[in-house]
Amino acid sequence: MAKRVACCVPFCRRTRKPDCREWICGPHWLTVPPHIRRRKFKLFRRYRYLFGDQFWGAFPPGSPKRIMAVKLDRLCLKAWDRCKRVAIERAAGI
Repeated sequence: MAKRVACCVPFCRRTRKPDCREWICGPHWLTVPPHIRRRKFKLFRRYRYLFGDQFWGAFPPGSPKRIMAVKLDRLCLKAWDRCKRVAIERAAGI
């Protein structure tokens, strides 16, 4: 049996198929305020529009494309971490 991915919120028992590394289940995702979710979606869409599915390491070191890809990737990670943090805080009642 394949290992399933659990929701990022501690003590949440919801799981999904293993096609991603981290995941927030639907009920907890809805607790994240819309402006934070919107920011995450905008950054991810921008990265995909500019670079497609390419990892930033695919670009030559020091090139303007790589610098921009690294910058956007870091912003995407920060936005995802913020979504996770807010979902966990809301689930804990903070």
